[in-house]
Amino acid sequence: MGMPLAAWIVIAGVVVILLVGGVRAYQGLRRDLLSQTKLLQDSLASERHLRERYGELFANASDVILQTNLDGRLVAANRAAELLLDRVGTGLESQFIEDLFTTDDPGWYFDVLDQVRYSETVRVEREFIGQDGAGKTLELSCRVLADRGFETGIQAIGRDITERVRLQQELERARRAAESNASAKSMFLANMSHEIRTPMNGILGMTRLLLETPLNSEQRDQASTIEHSAEALLTILNDILDLSRIEAGKLELVRESFELPTVFEEVMELLAPMARTKVQEFLFDFPPALPRRYFGDAGRLRQVLLNLVGNALKFTENGFVEVRVKGGAGDGFGELVVEVADSGIGMTAEQAGRLFQPFEQAEPGTQRRFGGTGLGLALSKKIVNAMGGEVGVHSLPGVGSVFTFTLRLAIDGSGPEFVPRLSGLRVCCDIAGARLREVVERWLVAHGAVVAAQDPELWIADRLAPGPAGAGAARRLLLSRDPSPRVGGEAESAGFAGWLRQPVRQREFLDTVEALRQPAPAMLGPGALARQSEFVPIAATLQGMRVLLAEDNRVNQKVVIGILKRAGCTFSVVENGALALEAIRKGGFDVVLMDCHMPVMDGFTAAGRIRDLEGSAGRVPIVALTAGALAEDRDRCLEAGMDYFLAKPFRADDLLNLLGALQQGAAQVVA
Repeated sequence: MGMPLAAWIVIAGVVVILLVGGVRAYQGLRRDLLSQTKLLQDSLASERHLRERYGELFANASDVILQTNLDGRLVAANRAAELLLDRVGTGLESQFIEDLFTTDDPGWYFDVLDQVRYSETVRVEREFIGQDGAGKTLELSCRVLADRGFETGIQAIGRDITERVRLQQELERARRAAESNASAKSMFLANMSHEIRTPMNGILGMTRLLLETPLNSEQRDQASTIEHSAEALLTILNDILDLSRIEAGKLELVRESFELPTVFEEVMELLAPMARTKVQEFLFDFPPALPRRYFGDAGRLRQVLLNLVGNALKFTENGFVEVRVKGGAGDGFGELVVEVADSGIGMTAEQAGRLFQPFEQAEPGTQRRFGGTGLGLALSKKIVNAMGGEVGVHSLPGVGSVFTFTLRLAIDGSGPEFVPRLSGLRVCCDIAGARLREVVERWLVAHGAVVAAQDPELWIADRLAPGPAGAGAARRLLLSRDPSPRVGGEAESAGFAGWLRQPVRQREFLDTVEALRQPAPAMLGPGALARQSEFVPIAATLQGMRVLLAEDNRVNQKVVIGILKRAGCTFSVVENGALALEAIRKGGFDVVLMDCHMPVMDGFTAAGRIRDLEGSAGRVPIVALTAGALAEDRDRCLEAGMDYFLAKPFRADDLLNLLGALQQGAAQVVA
C-alpha cells in the first residue's frame, strides 16, 4: 500500500526548503570566501610592498646594516656596508662578521650575542681598513633578530665615528699635555717659592731684629719701610702660589683682626716711588670717625689694592690718583665702599666691559704701551666676590676712571673709640694740591680743628717757600713730595718744626699735629712719633725653655737665634738631621725646630727616626720650619712625624706664640 499523497507533499516541501537553505548558505559561504580571498590578496600585496620598501631602505640606507645568523655568518649586508668596508662585489654573505674587522678581540660577536638577549641594544666599536687604506672605527648598535619567537641572529647598524674618535684622542692628548704643563708649573712655582722664601726669611727676620736695637727716628722709619716692603713681596709670592687655587675657584680666606687704614697706607707707601714719577697728587682718604680695626683677610685686601692702585698709576701720566673709603658702621659691621680714582686715559663702556676677564685689557695696544697681562683685575674681582663684595668701574675716555669695590667687614670692638684730638686748633692749609688740601682739611675739621687763614697756630704747606700766612704761625709743618732725608734739614732751616712724606699717613699726621701744639725739643720727622702699639719688642717670656735648632742656612740660623735669645730660651744649633737625632738621643730639649731640607739627613728622615726612639726622647715636639708653603708640604711634614708647621718666612710673633703655647701645653697644629 503506497504512501499517502499528503506525506509526499510534506516530504517534497521539506526537500525544497532544504535546497533553498543550502543554496543560500552556499551563496553566503561563497561571499565569505571571496571576501577572505580579497583580504588575503590585499595583505599579500601589502606585505610584498613592505618587503620591497624595506629592501629599498635596507639597500639604500646611509648607515651600515649587517645581519647575521646565530653562527655569526652574514645573511645580508647593504650597499653602504660594502662601500665603507671596501667589499663591493666580493659578496659579504656567508662571511664571518669578525673577519670584516681588524680589532684584536676574538669571540667578540658571541659576547655581543649573549648581551643582546638581555638588552634591547648593545653598542660596540670595531676597527677596520677603509677604502683609502687607513684605519677607521665603526660604531655598531646591535639587537637580536627573531622569527616566530625564535632567535635567528643579530642585526648591527653602524656609523663611521673615525673623526669623533680622532677628536677624542686629540682632546685626551691635550688634557694630558695640560696636566703635564700644570704639574710642571706647580713644580716650578714650588721650587721658586722655596728658593725665594729662604732669603725672604732672612730679610724679614733680620729687619725685625734690627728694629729691636736702638735706632734714631730716620733709621727706624727706613727699617720699617723695608719690613713693610718685604711683607708686601711675601704677599705677592703667596698670591702666585695661590694662582692654581684661584683658577679652580677654591680661593681661601682667613679671618684675622687688622687695622684697615694701615693696610691702605702700606700699599700707598709701597707704590709711592712709582707715583712720584707720574702724578702730582697721590693720596688716601679714610674718614677719621670710622672704626679702624676689622676682622677679615688683610693679605687678600692688600692684593686687591696693589692691583687697582698700581693699575691706576700705570694708566695715568699726570694729574692724580686718589684712594677713598666711604660708608658707615652699624650692627657690628662696617659697610664700606672703596674708590680708586685717577685722571688717566679712561676708556669707553665697551672697553670697560672686557676688563674683568683674564688677560683682557681695554685695547690690545695698552699692553705694549703700559705693560701688564690684564690678569690683575680678574683676580681682584674673584677676591672681592669671595669676600662678599662687588667690583665695578665708571670711566670716560680722556677723563679718567673710578674703580669701586664694596666691603662688609665685622668690626673689631677692641679698637679705640673715636675722640677728637685737635679741638680749637687754628690751622692754615697753604697746600697747592687741591685734593690733598681737601683731605687734610677734612681730617682737621673731624678732630675739632678750625681751618682759618688768619692768626693760625699751625701753618701746613707742601713746599719749602713760606707764604704770607705762615709768617705769623707759631708752628710750621711740611708735607713733602720729596722723600729724601735731607728734606728735614732744609725744612728746619726754612723755619719748619716738622715734616712728613707724601702720601700722608693719617694717624702719623694727626700725631704730629698734636705734638706740634707743644714746643718740640727737636725737628719732628717721619717715624719720630711711631706709637708703641705699632712695634712690640720681643719680650723674654720663654725663660728656661730648651730648644734644639736644626738648620743648615747660616742666615736663618741668625734669625732664629736672635729671636730665641731675646725670648730667654736656652738653645743648641745643629746643621743636619743626623746631628739633630744624636742630640735628641742625649736628651735635654723641650722642642725641636726642624728645617726640612738639610745635607747628610733631611728633616723628614730625622723626624721619623726621632719618633722611633724609646721614652720621652721619641715624644719631643717637632716644629717644621720650611720654605715649602704648599698644603702638600704641610701634609708631608705631619706624615713624617712632625707636630707643627711654620712656613718661611715666618714672623717672630708666630714662632714665639707657638713656643709659648708649647710651654703651656696648649699648642695645636699650625696650618
